[in-house]
Amino acid sequence: MNPNLPRLSLTLMIVIECTLGALFFVGIGALALLPGLSADIAASLPEYAGLRMPLLALATAITVLGLVSLVMIALIVCRIYRGSVLAPASLLWLDVIVGSLGAAAFLIAIAFVVISNGQAGSPFLALVQLVGILALVVLAYIALKFRSRLRRAITMRAELDEAA
Repeated sequence: MNPNLPRLSLTLMIVIECTLGALFFVGIGALALLPGLSADIAASLPEYAGLRMPLLALATAITVLGLVSLVMIALIVCRIYRGSVLAPASLLWLDVIVGSLGAAAFLIAIAFVVISNGQAGSPFLALVQLVGILALVVLAYIALKFRSRLRRAITMRAELDEAA
């Protein structure tokens, strides 16, 4: 580890990792509750019971993508703390995050189509889905910019190591 590079404090790293862990367990809880919740909603709204399985599959897939992103962020935070973020594996983890964000945006668009075809949505729900898609696209763009900067830093670090 290079002592000249800035480093996260141990306290900050623990807080970040605990927050990411709490979010992960909330996601696991959501995965456990989704089937029962969808069954209750299908029972209370029988006219939309046909949408239960497609929307449950989409919600489960979006939640799993969120959990994958949380794990990748936790791995990157650990690398930042250890001072080894300038490694090619970090680029791979950022690629996974970008892919997860893009796939989640695509799944929300599919949910929009499913809900529209089932005539179950409202204009407010469509607006929420549109905002969700835009937010995921912006986050993916930010992650891509971060990846670009990280790739440049890895290249510069390799050049400095060769020169030394």
